[in-house]
Amino acid sequence: MYDSNGPVRTTGVPAVDTLAVAFNLQLRNPPPLAALIDTLDLHSLAYAVGSIGIVLEWRAYWLPGGRAFRRWSATGALFWAGQYFLLNAWTAGLNMAGTALRTLLSAYVTHGAGKHWTAAGFTLAFAAFTAFSWQGPISLAPGFATINTTVALFYLDNRRMRIALLACSLAWIGNDLYWQAWPALLAESVAMLVNIRTIIGLYRQDSV
Repeated sequence: MYDSNGPVRTTGVPAVDTLAVAFNLQLRNPPPLAALIDTLDLHSLAYAVGSIGIVLEWRAYWLPGGRAFRRWSATGALFWAGQYFLLNAWTAGLNMAGTALRTLLSAYVTHGAGKHWTAAGFTLAFAAFTAFSWQGPISLAPGFATINTTVALFYLDNRRMRIALLACSLAWIGNDLYWQAWPALLAESVAMLVNIRTIIGLYRQDSV
């Protein structure tokens, strides 16, 4: 066994002492942070973070309360933003971060001119993002989904908002089919089914 100063004697030393020597050497000569980061499989970490975001989004659709839906959905969007940042997809990451902020603000900015200006600002931002990331007519699908979701979050009551989000889910599913993004397609399909389940529950509550 060697350290930076030459061989380290270990003969006759109990194993626990050998580990202690190695640990002390590690403390005195820590590896560079970049070397530690390079040892990580960032793609696996990114998809793990994204998977957490998917589960949080499913949880959001499961909850019947409008404000609870917004909080959980915003948290899920933050995890998706983290996934894209880990993959160096900065444009998509910023878009998802904006989505998280929009969803959270819609729970609290609910009256007056502030609501209208906030909704209009996010609508214009998502329209600009659609134009900036244009890849042909298929880009209209995510563009419609993000703008329609914005209008629904700010202007519709809880049940009608969720019904409007079904159209957004169909747009995302069409987009995923086009790009053959099968994991995203599965995640959005499950979210849509959970949303339908919650909508039916809300109708039953109103009929009691």
